[in-house]
Amino acid sequence: MSKLKLITFDLDNTLWPVDEVIHHAEKTCSDWIADNHPDAAAALSAERVRAVRTALLKEKPQYLDNLTALRQDAMRRAFMEHGFNEAEARRIAMDAFKVFHTARNQVRFFPGARTVLEQLAGHYLLGALTNGNADLKLIGIDDLFAFHHSAESIGKRKPAPDMFAAALRDADVCPSQAMHIGDHPLEDVHAAREHGMHAVWANLVEMDWPVELERPRHHILTLDEIPGLAASFDK
Repeated sequence: MSKLKLITFDLDNTLWPVDEVIHHAEKTCSDWIADNHPDAAAALSAERVRAVRTALLKEKPQYLDNLTALRQDAMRRAFMEHGFNEAEARRIAMDAFKVFHTARNQVRFFPGARTVLEQLAGHYLLGALTNGNADLKLIGIDDLFAFHHSAESIGKRKPAPDMFAAALRDADVCPSQAMHIGDHPLEDVHAAREHGMHAVWANLVEMDWPVELERPRHHILTLDEIPGLAASFDK
């Protein structure tokens, strides 16, 4: 067995629960629009934005590879459909997204996350691989990671192999020297093991494993299980 050198992490629902983060960020964004552009607030009801997002994804499924662009363009289109000209709609949407993005990166870690990352960073290269748009610098853990790849930076979301291949290239390791930890059965666990990496299902949000996928060999319920598991591969 090759010595373990690289550990990559998914972020949302792996290092922190994401639903409460997004809910808070969307409310913060809506409150900002209501306070600063009350004439635009009516355009951004939750139902309206969902409808616009659905329409945009139907027109251009590639938006799933860039959630930042999807959210910005959904707000812009909602404003335009409400009567704003394109330049004004774009300006308000970009300003509103900055508010959303700041709040989106105010996360509450799962217990032990920072301690485990600090412990692992002393022994392995750490990388972040995410389909979302979390900002490690804003969150305050960028110093622990050698690299951070996202669907936006790579151009393809997991389970496509591109992000995993980029991680292996950056770390200059072979797949058997790498372990990926994530919450999503298909996008994290199945995709990583298809790429030849050790794959760990981090089920911290109590999901059910889909019956159509082979069950994972490695399954954790708390992050503090990771150092011991990593050591079992470190031979």
